Amino acid sequence: MGEKPELVGNKRWLAKFSGQFIETDGYTRMGLTQHFGPLRVQRPFYPEGQGCLHLYLLHPPGGLVGGDHLSIDLDVESGAHVLMTTPSAGKIYRNISDLSQGQYVSLRVGDGSILEYLPQENIIFDGADGELSTCVDIYGNGLFVGWEITCLGRHESQDAFETGRLKQSLRINHNNRPLFIENLTLVAPTELQSGRAGFQGKSVFGTFVINADMMIDDEPLQQQLMIFQRRWNDEISATVEGHIVVALTQKPGVFVARIMGNKAEWLRRCFEDLWLIIRPELLGRQACVPRIWRT
Repeated sequence: MGEKPELVGNKRWLAKFSGQFIETDGYTRMGLTQHFGPLRVQRPFYPEGQGCLHLYLLHPPGGLVGGDHLSIDLDVESGAHVLMTTPSAGKIYRNISDLSQGQYVSLRVGDGSILEYLPQENIIFDGADGELSTCVDIYGNGLFVGWEITCLGRHESQDAFETGRLKQSLRINHNNRPLFIENLTLVAPTELQSGRAGFQGKSVFGTFVINADMMIDDEPLQQQLMIFQRRWNDEISATVEGHIVVALTQKPGVFVARIMGNKAEWLRRCFEDLWLIIRPELLGRQACVPRIWRT
């Protein structure tokens, strides 16, 4: 179903995608979907067989200016398995208006379902006034595997994030109770960008979260993760401009990986490597890399 995008005073462009995913006889299918504005999905892909649906979420304009809002709602019903990604980086451009700009994501993971939420990075341009909000509601033994990567400015173009604002939040609830909450409000320039207790001069950061006690009583996996962390912090980091810092934490009910650096490509590759290790242990499936990541 499609509706004409809402225009407010010829200044605001709103876009929304809402999708339901259901399981029938071991086959994950798209149920009811709704969209308006420039936000679409390609047809579902099944590179792993019918049990896991790969979904590519498309935003043809490629970025948000002042007044633009994206709303993404995914509802993964019991027994369904969805891997969602994007074909390219999202962008929040310099804001020359008095209107906000942002992306608002709401994810529901039903009992016995799996959602792998693996978008490419969001680039926050100098002068942006952006908001990134993600809320995940998990029920029963539903499983969420997701990451977010954020670039402050464009390091490769020597275009630093020197002015502007970013408000970012990630909230994960399990059975209507908070499991993980993280909020960031950054108004540039700020000591947070350069300070030792902040980003230490690095412009790209990411968080990878799984609602599972993976590292508890699983010594082989612990060893794999220790090797992974040492390899990226020491061997690979030494070859990358600005170095990379990776930290892994197991909290009750939630596993968290954090990363900082200056090159989004390397941070995304690091998270991919972590996903390659974790997925077989967690899902009993070898990782199947979306083709869009290699094009």
